[in-house]
Amino acid sequence: MGSASRAVSCLCCPCKCLACGLFSCLCSILISLLVTLGVLALIFYLIFRPHMIAATVDSASLATFTLSPTSSLAYNLTVAMTVRNPNKRVGLYYDNVEALAFYKDQRFGYDPLDAFYQGTEASTQLKPEFHGQQLLQGDVTAAQFRQDQTDGSFAINVGLNAKLRVKVWAFKVRGPKARITCKLLVPAPGATNGATFQPTDCKVWF
Repeated sequence: MGSASRAVSCLCCPCKCLACGLFSCLCSILISLLVTLGVLALIFYLIFRPHMIAATVDSASLATFTLSPTSSLAYNLTVAMTVRNPNKRVGLYYDNVEALAFYKDQRFGYDPLDAFYQGTEASTQLKPEFHGQQLLQGDVTAAQFRQDQTDGSFAINVGLNAKLRVKVWAFKVRGPKARITCKLLVPAPGATNGATFQPTDCKVWF
């Protein structure tokens, strides 16, 4: 009785039956594609086992770091950092590379760096340099600055941003944007308390 009623319905409205058939076909194709993509992603992971890139700041020094009565920061900061690709089968291209420097959550330095490629299990040393003057806003006061100076070191955050491209065999595909954040404690210029910079591991975000 049910099949007879569906046949009658199709005879009465063939367009409706055609639309239902197309919708069912599209759903089947979409589900098949999703399953296929999921299987391919699993195979890719099992074969290549991609790992997060790693970064370490090996050294950082301040030749100049002074704050004027008008909150103008004069700075000369040099950083040496190592970025490592731990993957055994995946190469990485770093494009639009930029280094940033922050003090009290305010950006004071910017240094665009050259794009570069990292082969498998390769390391690259980068040496961003920041120098100039920058007017600081908000809660940065001369008293806070003097306290850090008295303590003999400044808490400075250095960031590295880059757009990644992934190379697998001869294939290159667009990857995520990498954001590297390094929280540093840099000795003040001319510090007399014997403070030295300690190599610091960075956090990597995508």
